[in-house]
Amino acid sequence: MQLLNRAYIKIYFFILLLYVFFNKGVAYSYMAEILLVAGIFILFINRKQFEIGLDRKQILVGIFILISFLFIIVGLFQYPILNVLRDSLAFQYAWFAFIIYFLKNEYDFIWQKLILIYKWVPLVIFLNFFLFYFVFLYLPPINIFGNQNIIIYKNGDKSVHLLISTILMFLYSDKYSRKWLIANTILIVINILILLAFTRSGSIAYILALFSFFFFSKEKILNDSIRKLLKYVPIIILIGMSLFLAADIQADAQGRTISLTQIADNFTSIVSSDIDGSLTNNKVWRIVWWAKLVNESFTLQHFFVGKGLGMSLAGNDILNPDENLRSPHNFNLTILARFGYLVFIAWIIWLVSIFKPLFTRKLAGKTLAITSILLAFIINGSFDVFFEGPMGAFPFWTFVGLLFIENTYGSPTEIPS
Repeated sequence: MQLLNRAYIKIYFFILLLYVFFNKGVAYSYMAEILLVAGIFILFINRKQFEIGLDRKQILVGIFILISFLFIIVGLFQYPILNVLRDSLAFQYAWFAFIIYFLKNEYDFIWQKLILIYKWVPLVIFLNFFLFYFVFLYLPPINIFGNQNIIIYKNGDKSVHLLISTILMFLYSDKYSRKWLIANTILIVINILILLAFTRSGSIAYILALFSFFFFSKEKILNDSIRKLLKYVPIIILIGMSLFLAADIQADAQGRTISLTQIADNFTSIVSSDIDGSLTNNKVWRIVWWAKLVNESFTLQHFFVGKGLGMSLAGNDILNPDENLRSPHNFNLTILARFGYLVFIAWIIWLVSIFKPLFTRKLAGKTLAITSILLAFIINGSFDVFFEGPMGAFPFWTFVGLLFIENTYGSPTEIPS
């Protein structure tokens, strides 16, 4: 059985690597879903050895999975089975948290794999940007899985993974050579400048999560390796800004350009409607949809049980209705619309239980890092279709599982050596 568990965890992190490195390009490979089914099977055959931590976080996640299963049964009588199962994954992906929790004996191995994967993320994200805009745009689409180009990578997702890479680099700088630290820092600066121009939600997620990691830390985070790196910061910023300004990209799919003006417009558009073009239109489109869902969910018909699984949440009166546009670019409102206010309130309680220790400065070490990472996931998922698919849900629930292990067996004041 131990050999089976070790084989599974190796496959697990190989597949995670594919999702982190290729993102939407492998979204329709169904590797995460196959891995999920295999993991549930392993939990079943090891059910006598499985121990759940009796705290609010784990109990609520178990309740979410159970409720989602009940909604599947009801939805099968109303909508196509594939639509019902696809919508149910919003919570069924949470099985990954319990799978990781069950594999707690492989904890050191898990962290080795995570550190190794995220060591390469700054380079991978930069190469993705370079290849997409300077090579693949001039080639026929390479669609390996489904109808998605293998090089397609959502900018908000890039920001979250770049945040994870940044935090792990600070936490485990001793596992990086000095040259690697400098090279990775330069790549992080370049990437985040590009992402500041291309994504608002991802930029906010990166900035607020990294700020929380440092500001709410119970202990000092900057070790000797990072302090030695600080003397290179002016040069790193100069190199990053030069490469950023040298990138000759006129516009992405939404008309956004790589420029300091675009970065300023992105942040101004968050609080202002005076910015012309797609930035304001995109914001208004979201607000209209969200207001509609909140109003509908407050009716007697949907207050307790929501709209259920299987139907598109776009409705018939949203501009440019699209059957494939099933979720309102906000996971919290997806929960509200599909499951009703009772489950939504339980979800908010779960979020409070996750982040309250962070904001009260009770965390350090791995627990601080994981909680800050989860904050980035939640922020990005509040403005994008993120947790409804494997690109966001798979890594998110993996880190939730690691947090469960830390809460049960670790110490919130532990500083990794």
